[in-house]
Amino acid sequence: MTTPKMSSPHVLIIGAGMSGLTLAQQLKKNNISFTVFERDLNDDSRGQGWALSLFGEALDLMRALMPSELGPVERTSALFPLELPPQFAFYDITRPDFRVGVVVDDTLKAVRANRRRLRDWLMQNIDVKFNKRLLRVEEHGDKVTAYFEDGTSATGDFLVGAEGTRSVVRKHLLQGQDVMKPLPVGSIFGETSLSDDDFSQQLTLSHSNYIVMDSRLPPDQQAVIFGALNRVSPDGKTGYYYYILLWVDHQAPTDAGEKRWFESASKEQLAAFAREKTKGFPDNLRSLVDRIPIEGYNAPGFQLQGVELELEQLPAGRVLLIGDAAHSMAPFRALAANTAFVDAFKLGEVLTRARDMQASGETLKDLVSAFNVDMITRGKAAIKASNSVLEAYGEETKFVTFGREARPIPLKTVVLSDHRI
Repeated sequence: MTTPKMSSPHVLIIGAGMSGLTLAQQLKKNNISFTVFERDLNDDSRGQGWALSLFGEALDLMRALMPSELGPVERTSALFPLELPPQFAFYDITRPDFRVGVVVDDTLKAVRANRRRLRDWLMQNIDVKFNKRLLRVEEHGDKVTAYFEDGTSATGDFLVGAEGTRSVVRKHLLQGQDVMKPLPVGSIFGETSLSDDDFSQQLTLSHSNYIVMDSRLPPDQQAVIFGALNRVSPDGKTGYYYYILLWVDHQAPTDAGEKRWFESASKEQLAAFAREKTKGFPDNLRSLVDRIPIEGYNAPGFQLQGVELELEQLPAGRVLLIGDAAHSMAPFRALAANTAFVDAFKLGEVLTRARDMQASGETLKDLVSAFNVDMITRGKAAIKASNSVLEAYGEETKFVTFGREARPIPLKTVVLSDHRI
């Protein structure tokens, strides 16, 4: 007598961000049932963040494993329609005419993606349930139920928390406790659109993004400008830019509930602080700070939070975490998003193996445990590399991005008319 084959599991994915949608695409490709729940409305009222860099293992997996009908991930490029390679540069104000960095070429593969374009690319053929804010999770034997603020619920065989740093699923796993802590970094955000000479000036500093710092300052006084292109207008004449002012702040609160001054500051106060903090920078390297109007500042400000879990905090069960829900870090070295993508690909493989093996009991526990070990190990390495960057800026050899050590890049003026498709 043969044992009847177990039906395919149903997976509940909480969060329609980058990692959640990537996992959904993997499950769809492997014919595993799933539902994606997103807390926000599908009305574009909330921005999906700015550009991000894809490289290394994450980009390799994306090219190899994403469904072919989505088309090439390169179509999400923040530089389109300009014919310029992605480029990341570091500047030290003690040598304003010298830069180091990396350029994407035949020896270095990377995509600098506009986040909204990338999210739309990932959402193809995925039915997302919007306006589903998770309240709590309950586990009953081999089933997991998610309860939402609108009074509805859903039950599945697995539940994956991919809803970011303030994860409700993580709190469930930690039995109401949490490990989210403010990072000792202050941050101010601003954005604007530039055209003509202003656009060319920014592309000359770097095609994609750049960092400006002062190597003479000790770590506890360090402040940097991170400037980046988010997208280009269809006619190639306007660039939409943002910048983040980041500074080391060892007086930052240790409790996630405590507020920093910039979390309640007005746009005028944020702009004034940023201009004062960077007044010693050369004009060309602080040009984004000068050109962003008051209304272009994001107010109130935002405190960066960190999440670092220990393996023993994650049970090897049917509720899992990926992305920022499991490991949230400072926005340096382009590691946060790439680590999250790898999480999603690897979890997709684990859930497919569990289905194919009809895994249950100790076999399923072993599969999930191995995934958690790998995810926590990779996450800790990424956190260590990212969170220490501000304090390492005085050492040029530690300038690393796209997984490669930065090298001198000759300055070359970018003329817009030469690079439009």
